[in-house]
Amino acid sequence: MTQQITLIKDKILSDNYFTLHNITYDLTRKDGEVIRHKREVYDRGNGATILLYNAKKKSVVLIRQFRVATWVNGNESGQLIETCAGLLDNDEPEVCIRKEAIEETGYEVGEVRKLFELYMSPGGVTELIHFFYRRIQ
Repeated sequence: MTQQITLIKDKILSDNYFTLHNITYDLTRKDGEVIRHKREVYDRGNGATILLYNAKKKSVVLIRQFRVATWVNGNESGQLIETCAGLLDNDEPEVCIRKEAIEETGYEVGEVRKLFELYMSPGGVTELIHFFYRRIQ
């Protein structure tokens, strides 16, 4: 027998910019034991990010952005240096990242190469990020 999961309750705690759920579920283990769990799960949608590499300059394109969560956690300025990224907002990942590249860096990237996808913080956040790469001039 494999593990089985049964949803008992899904209570929405907050539905402002994103959705915070309080999930109660039963996990039936392989040995038949049932364990009840209660967890908060933050649903912020899925996203995409791209590493833009300039081979001529042997450099990558990064952006600086304020991130309130890092400020709350002790980053005095709240500023981060990061790759271009954005939420999918019902777009396909490739479409999203092309839009974000233009919006955040000014580069029109055309075709992109998907590297992988990864859950960013699977213990409590639903977000799946699609990682892309593109050489630029």
